[in-house]
Amino acid sequence: MNAAARAAAALAWMGLLSAGGCRQARPIASEPLQTMEDFVLDQTVRGAQVWELTARSAVLHEEAGDAILAEPRMRFFRDGRMISRVRSLTGKVLVATHDVFLSSSVVLEAIEDRSVLETDAMTYSAKRDRFLTDREVRVKRPEGRLRGRGLEAKPDLSEIRIFNQRAEVEEKSS
Repeated sequence: MNAAARAAAALAWMGLLSAGGCRQARPIASEPLQTMEDFVLDQTVRGAQVWELTARSAVLHEEAGDAILAEPRMRFFRDGRMISRVRSLTGKVLVATHDVFLSSSVVLEAIEDRSVLETDAMTYSAKRDRFLTDREVRVKRPEGRLRGRGLEAKPDLSEIRIFNQRAEVEEKSS
């Protein structure tokens, strides 16, 4: 069989495979993965704890420089005491920056003013010390409720900027 006939036979064979519904196998990941149970990452400044990130498990992707988190939790501290906590079902932390992406049922609770923020997904920027999202947000405070789309806030919710905001004031019964 000459070269032209071999090429025609190869093309015909590939056509039969694709017509028959054969799928190409998924490539095997070349990077080694490391799985850690009871993952903990702390951020300190001059020996004082600023925040702590924990997760039931973390899968480290060395080449991507991130870790995928199961049930991540963060606690934020000021002067040695906890000022807020946040939880979600899934998340990701970037190894180089310590930025944390939280998703699926994100709930942030501010301890002092008893505020609660809820959203579908939110990012904690370690450099800016701020939570950010472009998603729908709901904030419950003792004096009322806020809803909107998009947010920038300090971890203790002492400063909140909600974009496209709607206020819902609760009337107190006597």
